[in-house]
Amino acid sequence: MRAHSFFPDQTTSTIYAHAADDCSLHFDLDDLTEKQQADHVTNLDLTAVLQVALTYIGKENDHVAMFDAFQDEPWQDLLLFYHRAFKEMGISPVPLQNCHYFSKHGLYQELAGSLPPVDLVTLYMVSNSNFPLHKSADALQISQNVNSKVHFTENAPGYGIPMPDTMLCKKADLGSSRVAAFFDKHNAQIMLKTLGLAGARNVTAVSSVQECMDYVEEYAPEMDIILQQKLDLSKYTEMTVDLIVSDDKIEIANTRRILFSDGLWVGNLLGGKVTMTDAHKALLIKVGEYARAHGYSAPEGINCGVDYFISDDDIIVTEINARWTGGLFPAQMAKILGTGSRDVVAFFDVVPITAIDAYKDFTWKHLARDLDQPFGSVPMGFGPYPQSIEGTDFFYVWQMVVSDLEGFKAAKAKELPPRVLPTADTVSVAL
Repeated sequence: MRAHSFFPDQTTSTIYAHAADDCSLHFDLDDLTEKQQADHVTNLDLTAVLQVALTYIGKENDHVAMFDAFQDEPWQDLLLFYHRAFKEMGISPVPLQNCHYFSKHGLYQELAGSLPPVDLVTLYMVSNSNFPLHKSADALQISQNVNSKVHFTENAPGYGIPMPDTMLCKKADLGSSRVAAFFDKHNAQIMLKTLGLAGARNVTAVSSVQECMDYVEEYAPEMDIILQQKLDLSKYTEMTVDLIVSDDKIEIANTRRILFSDGLWVGNLLGGKVTMTDAHKALLIKVGEYARAHGYSAPEGINCGVDYFISDDDIIVTEINARWTGGLFPAQMAKILGTGSRDVVAFFDVVPITAIDAYKDFTWKHLARDLDQPFGSVPMGFGPYPQSIEGTDFFYVWQMVVSDLEGFKAAKAKELPPRVLPTADTVSVAL
């Protein structure tokens, strides 16, 4: 049985096993700093949302590994609701009897001892934590290289891949004149990047050397630090794309525009407004060739995400993610539903646990059964772990809206209690 970050749409039977692999790629989970440990637990909570989404990505003879908290109430009932909603939208999801439940911190080890009879194991990414499934030191080394910001900084320019002006140093070097000169060169508009953990947890904007030092204070002096010119968002638009990398070809699967709220990533925009030029396509294929040249490939095709910025035909690549991406899930949902050129907005949000029934009623009423309706509400996933915010217990949801986002917001304000899906109010698709 083979295990990798296989692209969806495999024709053979698959078990999907995703459980927060980012941190264990470069760090020992038993030797994390206090902040890393807290971030890893948060990442596990968010991974649960992906596990629900995997049930609509998979097919009827596939399986999904899930955290055992989904067996508890009210989460088991909510999982049944999502499964019913997927079917109502014309999807044939993974049968609930093909969902297998494991402990939050031991999913991979437990799954390795009870694998169902499938042909492939699809991982979020090849990492140390899921070694019991892929069992390949070579695949692990390749994943560590192609998912490394340091490796990309050192090697991408040699493949003709344009990057922002970038400096690689150690934490111990942050007080040097070289680092100070880099800040001066870019008017103290710098992105600081480190290895490990997902999303914004290892990427942050900084405006002074002291801010850098404070941010990485808990790390060892030999920690690799990447300092990168911060691009002007009044001139550039941030994008991301999924590539399918196989032994004989590289394909562009989808492209999305990144959506922000108060400077933080909240989701993705897909559809007719999101386009790419021939110059963009050629460069992105070159990034896939870089990944394949470093061993990231499989006959079945595996997923590779690329983060980049565009300004007309100008394109600058900031990061490669040789794994599944968060945007792959809504892209696959849009593909399954056949949304075409319609706007599709996907975002993470929260719902008070006390408002589960109201959330279900609203979602069912506005479910994307008919794509010609003013807007369609598409539930993609949820997490079974309460999140306390200002004294109220919430849970994570992953929401998608087809067509009229503003209409969705207006209906939400009218029909739902306060504090349900608050992030939706801050999301905008305005260019």
